[in-house]
Amino acid sequence: MLRRITEGFFSLFIYIFYRQIGTKFRTDALKFFWDIFFVVLEKIGLKFDVISSNYIKLYDDIVEKEICMAKISSKDRILVIGCGSLPATTALIAMKTKAEITTIDIDSRAVHEASYFFKNLNLERQITVEHADGLKYSINKFDVIFVLYGVQQQKEILNYLAENMQDTTKIIFRTVCDTQGRLSNDSIDVSRLFLVKDHVSSEYLGSVDSLLLLKKR
Repeated sequence: MLRRITEGFFSLFIYIFYRQIGTKFRTDALKFFWDIFFVVLEKIGLKFDVISSNYIKLYDDIVEKEICMAKISSKDRILVIGCGSLPATTALIAMKTKAEITTIDIDSRAVHEASYFFKNLNLERQITVEHADGLKYSINKFDVIFVLYGVQQQKEILNYLAENMQDTTKIIFRTVCDTQGRLSNDSIDVSRLFLVKDHVSSEYLGSVDSLLLLKKR
């Protein structure tokens, strides 16, 4: 009974926050509040399975689209930069593709909590969690690299990836675009660094978009 009430309350909150507020404002306009919301939700989700399971569902739509867009398979070696304490995206990639995944975060506490989260989902053998800086981490062995929306220093990390990625590496960059497909953060010029191959949008995470970036020849 308590579980049903909790799930109902969570669903109502998500409907109001994402479907009502999120569709009226660009995600970047509410970034301060979104960041606080996600931090609080991650902390609560670590303690209550009913919250974490519903939190994961929020990302199912965008992750499924990203996997299809990049044609990710179980043979790909995947790096996720910025796992966070409740790494829903990484968990979903693992569940959907069965691929070998490494996820990193510069926050040692987030790394510890993410490791605990994966263990509870029985994904600890498939996912390696490391305390590392995305600006220094070796990326040579990876076929697909995810740069998530909450990652700090996105501009610097994208520059690093553009300079060090292999010719066949695919990058999924989760960001916010305007109605013309231009990044809302005009300090990042992805078209200068990469070939922008494709993009998909989330129906549940406000106005979050994912770009498929390839190495410029």
